[in-house]
Amino acid sequence: MKQISTALLALGASVVAADSNPYTVESAIYRVEVPYPNSDKIGFGTGVLVARDKILTNCHVLNSHPGWPRVIHRQTGQQFYVTKHYNLGNLDACILVGGFSGTPVRLNTEIQVGENIWIFGFPAGLPVVGQGNIKGLVDTDSGKSILLGAFCAPGSSGGPVVNVKGELIGLNWGTFRYQNQCLSIPASYLKPYLTSS
Repeated sequence: MKQISTALLALGASVVAADSNPYTVESAIYRVEVPYPNSDKIGFGTGVLVARDKILTNCHVLNSHPGWPRVIHRQTGQQFYVTKHYNLGNLDACILVGGFSGTPVRLNTEIQVGENIWIFGFPAGLPVVGQGNIKGLVDTDSGKSILLGAFCAPGSSGGPVVNVKGELIGLNWGTFRYQNQCLSIPASYLKPYLTSS
């Protein structure tokens, strides 16, 4: 009986491992560009597809730059224009609306301290994936945030924070003291707005 139990445990672990791939989210990731009017200067951020016509990003990515946003699909390099955008309540989270491609990300509101995470972003407009773990929840001026032990830098804002299955558990919005400690809006705060929009 003990051998059967061990075999079933090993089989269960291999099924979980086979279903685990944080990079399944890549078709949902976009570089957000906000060109400055009458200039070659561009502000960068990141966004993640949450519905066929909606990309989630940080509002400060849009508000920190004076131009109208456009998005570039991470996998294909295809450019899409944004027709409108709106805030999600008082969160530093905005939805970009348009006709986009890719597979929308799945949400997961459950997090655990020590859990492995991946942050996808575009620091300086370049595609980067940071890997780390969840340190816990911290109070900030913006409310409760997930503290992450992972690299992020300007341009990573609005980037998806995903678990080992590629599910969105948070939206990166800033650093905490150093670039190797990031802050993320928990998916549990985002979910009510995303399921009703």
